[in-house]
Amino acid sequence: MSVNIYDTANQLEQDLRKTDEFQKLDAAFKAVKEDEEANQVFNEFRQVQQLIQQKQMSGQEITEEEAQQAQEVSNKIGENELITNLLEAEKSVGQMIDDINQTVLKPVRELYQ
Repeated sequence: MSVNIYDTANQLEQDLRKTDEFQKLDAAFKAVKEDEEANQVFNEFRQVQQLIQQKQMSGQEITEEEAQQAQEVSNKIGENELITNLLEAEKSVGQMIDDINQTVLKPVRELYQ
């Protein structure tokens, strides 16, 4: 019996979009985009996060100024309910994807045990 695993993956992608977790993420993201202040803080957060990740991946030290900037942005995020909701929704979707990943990789893990 031949199985087209890509059909299953495409169906999973469609099903993921219908989950409550994804719907909450979608709504939270739209709410941030529609709020000028929240959107600005969120974009600043993403830029700082990307800079720090790039430096860490290349083995570069993070300067004290960059660390302070990250802390300031983190404080702004904690004060913004729209962004906090977005990050919580991202975390929920991320956990669901991790759970799915564990299930999908189970045969490979079992093979190596």
